[in-house]
Amino acid sequence: MKKEYLIGIVVAALVVVGIVVGVSLAGGGDDDAPSSITGAEEVQAQLEGVPQAGNVLGDPDAPVEIIEYGDLACPACREASTTTIPEAIDQIVKPGDAKLVFRPIAFISRSSERGALGAEAAGMQDAMWSFVELIYRNQGSESDQDWLTDELMTDAVEQLGLDVDQWTADYMGQESEQNFLATESQAQEDEVGVTPTFLIRGPNGEKTVTGAVEVSELQDAVAEVGPQT
Repeated sequence: MKKEYLIGIVVAALVVVGIVVGVSLAGGGDDDAPSSITGAEEVQAQLEGVPQAGNVLGDPDAPVEIIEYGDLACPACREASTTTIPEAIDQIVKPGDAKLVFRPIAFISRSSERGALGAEAAGMQDAMWSFVELIYRNQGSESDQDWLTDELMTDAVEQLGLDVDQWTADYMGQESEQNFLATESQAQEDEVGVTPTFLIRGPNGEKTVTGAVEVSELQDAVAEVGPQT
């Protein structure tokens, strides 16, 4: 997905996001209402036994890191989430060859911004990957800027068994905003122009792979930049 949303707009938009979050979450919800989120059990099964810490998935001491810059409103990112990522977890992360690092950015819409802030808040409970994978499985239309509502994210957090009150406070807090803006700045430095972008970094250099690629491309990159045997 090519960048259509100017990073400079994000700062002003965050003010609006904060207002929307405060209004929508203050009203509470119906505890008896059926969940609008699907796929939570699938995501939990996919990530079972794989350590998470902040935005990192896998062995923190793995020799290679695969950094994914992703937008939660990006259809290509959703495709990667349901094709590339599951295979990468099984074939690269679980064996300890590399760890996955998610960096949420906003290229498309207000839903992109909300999703990035929501992901940062989930990361504070060491569940960013769980949150991101679940939101991708429930992604709305790219033409609808506001499909990712605070209610939908709260539902996802509940389905994942996270502390909803803590997530809400973190989502509305300054740390999530600061982390989001820092990631946007880092994306500029890394010259990220499309999502998803994968930066594969190891002791023997760095490779860049873009799009919902075959897992073999990530494997080849990991082998190239990783320790030489």
